[in-house]
Amino acid sequence: MEPTLAWVDLTAEDRDRMRRVLDLFNERGTLDEMGLGSLRDTLADTLFPGTSTIQTRLRYVLFIAWLYQRLEARKIRSSSVEERARKAELDLIAPLQRSGDSGGVIGALAGTSLARLPSSIYWGALVRWGIFRPERSQSWYHASFDALGSRGDGPERADDPGVVWTRAPHWHPQLPGPPRAFPYEASFALTPLEADFLRGRIEECCAGSLLAWLARNGSVSPAEVLWADPDAWSAPQSIRDVVELARRFSLHVEGMPILYNLLLAERRNEQPGRDESDRIHRYRRDLADWATREAQEEQPFRPDRLWALVVRARGRLRPPQQRFLTAWSARMAELDPESVAADPELRTLIANRERQTKGPRARLANLGRLLEWVPGVGIGRLEFRWGRVRQLLRDLHHGLIA
Repeated sequence: MEPTLAWVDLTAEDRDRMRRVLDLFNERGTLDEMGLGSLRDTLADTLFPGTSTIQTRLRYVLFIAWLYQRLEARKIRSSSVEERARKAELDLIAPLQRSGDSGGVIGALAGTSLARLPSSIYWGALVRWGIFRPERSQSWYHASFDALGSRGDGPERADDPGVVWTRAPHWHPQLPGPPRAFPYEASFALTPLEADFLRGRIEECCAGSLLAWLARNGSVSPAEVLWADPDAWSAPQSIRDVVELARRFSLHVEGMPILYNLLLAERRNEQPGRDESDRIHRYRRDLADWATREAQEEQPFRPDRLWALVVRARGRLRPPQQRFLTAWSARMAELDPESVAADPELRTLIANRERQTKGPRARLANLGRLLEWVPGVGIGRLEFRWGRVRQLLRDLHHGLIA
């Protein structure tokens, strides 16, 4: 029986968590065959706080704030804010498509049937970068819309003359206002004022991260590969240490999905009428190439450095995950590159890990799932959202020099 996710009587916070789970099924590279997704995400969050793999353009952060401020000004009630906000976000699709720079328009294909709105995609950035100051969920904001709207963002005078009680605004007080024609006209081009505001928010709220460093010291043309970006390697040592840990981890685990796919190809090759010999040959060659690059590193990968980062980031260390990666690292340190593909310990390690993470749905143990296998599943180098972050940084720096 296929597993399903059903909506039940959830709280606002529960719905937000469920939406984040659903996001994972739509994000590229989240197949996470070996159950290392939380480690990947801890590194990505440390490098690029407030980002995600489904963000497209930076000005969406401002679009969402502006649209909600319009709704507040119109005294929309909590009971209808979700519906009105959805309509406002969908109405933004057409102006963005007419802008001449339509790359990254969310909903360009789905139109009014869009399931995942920009506001939910960028809400984490609004909170993490201190733009939405209560640091609460979007559902909480909707539920609190009446109270926040009646309170306003300005100072409140007390009864006593000369005494002013200041209420903390829920939107950052220096948030630039929207262009006069917004939302009927919109583009992704940031003004210098907007770009400077966003850079300031990132620098203040994400200090010590690579994102904050590149917001100040990056360029309009970041390298296509994170490890090749010179501005990243010019950061302070504490940031470079995280970049190097991410680079090293990415290379170290790159062989896992290759070996996993090799095992699947060999297993399916045993089935009547199946010929996976070409794929088997290719995976063995790719695995040897990867193992050679891994062996050429100056030092073996040290999982303890990753564990220390997870602890500093207040992440969760899962003992089975720790044991798996530690065993992989120890065995890789003992093997020469040509021995990796056939090594029984690594093969058993991968097979056991799949059963541990998937149970009866494990492809290596379930013939039905094996026959549904799409070759190449999970293969590729971890990039820790760099492809998306690179575009956000380009938008930022183009705005700063506009």
